Amino acid sequence: MDVEKVVSYFKKVCSIPRASGDEKAISDYIADFARERGLEVTQDSYYNIIIRKPATVPDAGEPVILQGHLDMVYVKENGSGHVYENGIEVKEDDEYFYADGTSLGSDNGIAIAYCLALLDSDDIAHPDLEVVFTVKEEVGLIGADVIDISCLKGTRFINLDSEEEGIFYTSCAGGLRCRMIWDVETEKLEDARVPLKVTFQGLSGGHSGINIGMGLGNSIVLLGRLLYCLRDMPVRMSGLDAPGKANAIANTGSVCLYIKPEDLDMVIAKIQEAERTFQAELQYTDSVSFMMEVGEASEGAVVYTEKYQKEVVNSLMLLPYGVAGYSFAIKGLIETSMNMGSLTLEEGKLTLLMSLRSSVESQKYMLRDKIQIIADEYCDTCIFESDYPGWQFRKESPLREKAIELYEKLFDKKAEVAAIHAGLECGYWDNKKPGMDIISTGPNLYDVHSTKEKVSKESISHMWLYLTELLKELA
Repeated sequence: MDVEKVVSYFKKVCSIPRASGDEKAISDYIADFARERGLEVTQDSYYNIIIRKPATVPDAGEPVILQGHLDMVYVKENGSGHVYENGIEVKEDDEYFYADGTSLGSDNGIAIAYCLALLDSDDIAHPDLEVVFTVKEEVGLIGADVIDISCLKGTRFINLDSEEEGIFYTSCAGGLRCRMIWDVETEKLEDARVPLKVTFQGLSGGHSGINIGMGLGNSIVLLGRLLYCLRDMPVRMSGLDAPGKANAIANTGSVCLYIKPEDLDMVIAKIQEAERTFQAELQYTDSVSFMMEVGEASEGAVVYTEKYQKEVVNSLMLLPYGVAGYSFAIKGLIETSMNMGSLTLEEGKLTLLMSLRSSVESQKYMLRDKIQIIADEYCDTCIFESDYPGWQFRKESPLREKAIELYEKLFDKKAEVAAIHAGLECGYWDNKKPGMDIISTGPNLYDVHSTKEKVSKESISHMWLYLTELLKELA
């Protein structure tokens, strides 16, 4: 039960590039790993994997299903020289594992590491194991949607994709992705203009479900507000850009403004005023600053048309963002929210990626309808996709009761049963195979989906001990 084996596999997993949609290498590694140990492996065309390992004790009862996802959210700091294809090198101090200038991938690399250590063991007591790894979880739970789990025999299901030790999740929000798309319209200015590039800096970013109620700044929201502040000034724009992920709070963004030389000081003063406003609003939760780069005045600047500029800015101002409602059933639980995660230009199309979440399906669709109304007025195309189900609380759960009892016995502290305002794949398992007894657990992860991501060494060790003891009891 040496946790160093878990750490070794975690570092190996992190070294393999595995951003969402690029899971073949990690999937092939795991499939080969299992075959080398004589285990039964099923790998589908999407690179989802199911591995079976026989029980290590006699008369062990029905199988236990363990599950995690293969992909990660890959982000890096502005100016970072990290090369994605080289994988992530895991750094460490006395308390944490982390990465250098990139996200770490502990979500959900630590689950993979736990499962590989179990599959590689011959001295851990457990019942038959059915280990499920899915793809594209971070971009809409796509692997969980398409995987065929009809072959699974177990009904006790442990999802290892939670991020707070001692908290056992037993329900989660459903979700929906949206893409609003504008066909870019430009024109050439004949008079001389000064280019002024404004870049947002200092925003924390974070998970669009777990962190959405923390008052963090969103660069796309703030870009929309900044541009709206300049609506009555002689300013034209191009180069609107805020790269990111639908399920991560946008924390970078920039826009290039074109200004008549005689108006430059006035416009800069207005931008500085907006900067102070945003800083005052975020003083207790986040930080933000603007970097302004002034170029040389020249003629012939290519800018967005006034009509197109107005449509984009109005959309960014009108779209709902953040917490849309709290649950009246579970105190403190965010029920419904919306995140703007990415705004990028490619092949003449500006695309805004959004993530909608709600534990009440009708509220999710009401938010969808609000976005559709705005899209009908202001953009060229609006696409809703990756509609995934929530996971409803189960009143009777022997697995939950045993899991809580064991945690409290091992660590002499109270465990917590909770719902989460994030998309867990458990909703699919609950829908695909009704009657399964499901819990979600994991070690302490911090600032996932951001370059500040880290995972607690102590918590990795705690949860490894806990998982092996739980499997022993379930056998």
